[in-house]
Amino acid sequence: MPDITEPAAVRARPHIPLQREQDPSTGPSGSVLREHIDAMIDLHPGGLTWRRTFPGTLDQIPYARHFTRYLLAESDHRHDAELITGELAANAVRHTTSGRSNGTFIVEISRTTATTTIGVYDYGRGGVPRFGRLFGIDAEHGRGLAIVAALADQFGYEGDEEIGHRVWARMVQPGG
Repeated sequence: MPDITEPAAVRARPHIPLQREQDPSTGPSGSVLREHIDAMIDLHPGGLTWRRTFPGTLDQIPYARHFTRYLLAESDHRHDAELITGELAANAVRHTTSGRSNGTFIVEISRTTATTTIGVYDYGRGGVPRFGRLFGIDAEHGRGLAIVAALADQFGYEGDEEIGHRVWARMVQPGG
């Protein structure tokens, strides 16, 4: 018989396992072990790829970042990948027709056991991405691709102004 002096919320609380009862498939913090992530990725030739289309407006950038953060929650590169996604998505919206009425951009995340690649697809127009562009010390804009280049091990773009671009950044896993 339950103790009637105990609040209902306390009585209804689900069992939380103690550390010694921890599921062996997770680490002490409850996160999935890297060995299990690597095994899951190895099951798929070429790794895993996720894509999501977002409306081409600046208010969608936080959602694109959250998408990346969610998929890479246990990755060593989760913070850099989230920042890269935000920069590339903002460029797609600001500098291409993705930011016009009914425009969209696509965020693509590809993972292998050795690399994580972030790609953002745009509608084109507006020029080509310039990673090596110089900017003045007091410039308020123009640093996004420099940040991406500083965080990534490899970066580049494909496509053109007519069909659109895929701008990408790749990070190598430690020991990868």
